[in-house]
Amino acid sequence: MGYELSERFEAAFNQIHDKLCDYANEHNNHASFTEVLTKARVQHHVIDQYYDLLKQCSKLRNAMVHRKIKEDFYIAEPHEDVVKELEQLADLLAEPPTALSIASRPVEYFDFSSPIKKLMAKMQEKEYSQYPIYQEDKLIGMLTDGDIANWFAANIDQLKIELYQPIGEIFQIEKKEHTKIVAKSATVMDIEAIFREYLEKNKKIEAIIITETGTAAEPPIGIISSWDLIRLKTYYFPLLKHT
Repeated sequence: MGYELSERFEAAFNQIHDKLCDYANEHNNHASFTEVLTKARVQHHVIDQYYDLLKQCSKLRNAMVHRKIKEDFYIAEPHEDVVKELEQLADLLAEPPTALSIASRPVEYFDFSSPIKKLMAKMQEKEYSQYPIYQEDKLIGMLTDGDIANWFAANIDQLKIELYQPIGEIFQIEKKEHTKIVAKSATVMDIEAIFREYLEKNKKIEAIIITETGTAAEPPIGIISSWDLIRLKTYYFPLLKHT
């Protein structure tokens, strides 16, 4: 009798264990799964997100492997769908999708001193709803189409705009606490965690800006709003969750 499914399950589990060692910066071959899982959880959102699921996988693996009657003789054979889920989880942890994969690109951004005429022309051309604003080559916040509409509504009676007036003289720029900057190495799990953190604190976030290394002194290479999360492939592991 073959044990292909059990062998595939164990192979996928071992891949996850090895990856957890990398996440936890633990290269001791004798480090237990629980040990590296706990360490990695603190440092990486992707691990924290699947912490309970991974604990369930560990229990299932221990039940299978530690109760072998003899070498290559498993006490039970896992269902193929369970094995497939574990293999998918192993692949996900090995190479999580990047934040850039769901980001809007390229990013249209402006300097605080840019003329309003330039902004209006770009809005008409691209129909974007958010624009990062920089001052002295450093991100200071976001300007949204809602900010612009509100300004026009509030000043309609005495409206007089010189099209070469600087953006910063006219519109209020949403401060940086309403944006978050991440490096291009960030994963979609990091992005989900950021939006969840803001939501739990009942705080407003306009967008997440992606730069090369995650600093405000770099130009944006991607921008993510809550709408961009719709493009995110959601990973569910219902069978593993109930093993």
